[in-house]
Amino acid sequence: MRDVSILSILAMNEAFFFHLLNKIPGCGGKTIRAAVAHFGSAEKAWNASEAEWQAVEARFNPAGLDTKRAAIDPKLEAQKLESSGITVVPFTDPLFPVLLQEIPNPPALLYMRGNWTGWNETPCVAIVGSRDYSPYGKQVAEELSRELARAGVAIISGLAFGIDSLAHEGALTAEMPTGAILGGGIDDASIAPQSHLRLAQQILQTGSLLSEYPPGTTPGAGTFPARNRIIAGMTLGTIVIEAKEGSGSLITARLALDFNREVFAVPGSIFSPLSIGTNTLLKEGAKLVTGVQDILNELNLEDLQQPKAALSKKPSIPLTTEEQKILACLSRDGLHIDKVMEISKLETTRGASLLTKLEMRGLVKNIGNMQYIKIC
Repeated sequence: MRDVSILSILAMNEAFFFHLLNKIPGCGGKTIRAAVAHFGSAEKAWNASEAEWQAVEARFNPAGLDTKRAAIDPKLEAQKLESSGITVVPFTDPLFPVLLQEIPNPPALLYMRGNWTGWNETPCVAIVGSRDYSPYGKQVAEELSRELARAGVAIISGLAFGIDSLAHEGALTAEMPTGAILGGGIDDASIAPQSHLRLAQQILQTGSLLSEYPPGTTPGAGTFPARNRIIAGMTLGTIVIEAKEGSGSLITARLALDFNREVFAVPGSIFSPLSIGTNTLLKEGAKLVTGVQDILNELNLEDLQQPKAALSKKPSIPLTTEEQKILACLSRDGLHIDKVMEISKLETTRGASLLTKLEMRGLVKNIGNMQYIKIC
């Protein structure tokens, strides 16, 4: 039996033993769940002998188990978790995502960093899409995530390049929590891509990072599909915004269908490679998204109570006549600054200055190539 006397000194709880089991090579989620069911707790499973493990109904060969456990230093593992501010949430914890319990082969535990644990109280929706995106895709991702967050929906995505990061940023703009599900460790050194470390730190202020992989795990080709099942599994529905043929976001959509969750897709140009995936999903029966209300209606969230922080912010300073002229020119479709000046009949320098002020107040947005939209 494994000597765990040091754990009493560290005052470790049952959740920590889940982590230790997760560190055993070859001991995956199914095995951990089976072992906990057989022995009655993760602590007892960790301390059980190789012979006792023979009775566990799982595809796990306990031969060499003592050697594998001897290579794991509980004190060092505790220090790793503590230094990174990581909490272990096992499937036996009421905090574990309820929706995730319903999927085939759910994880046995999640690692969590951050200040948000409201996934069982707040309706969660996944927003995913291509790493590459068009100005149209950027606008849609930012607006849908922001407005859904303001409506009281938590945005879940994967912190990847492209639509994922835009979805997180949209929720942050609304000053609402967002959850990032990673395909590797959630310690700073393991976060991928590393260029999104700053975004991850912003998410941690009001949201959370989650993963089934222990700290120090480098993401690989096999970890991302597993990550996608968590994104699809802990949400009511998955929204796909721009996806090339074969995009990983389509895997998430297929998983959502398998889990009997809603799948939404944003239509795109028939000439754009970025819309092949989404248009195909629509042909196959995905729900068409033309605005936030489509999603809220389909998920029966029309009467969702908006959080105080999510209420639309009215301008604290009255708009001038010139500012009103500019806003009257704009809509959700991008309009070039030259056209804005032409319609408003304002001098270019003056108009550009007013657009900058309106953007700082969150009433308009430059979506690229000097194209402006109204977001108020």
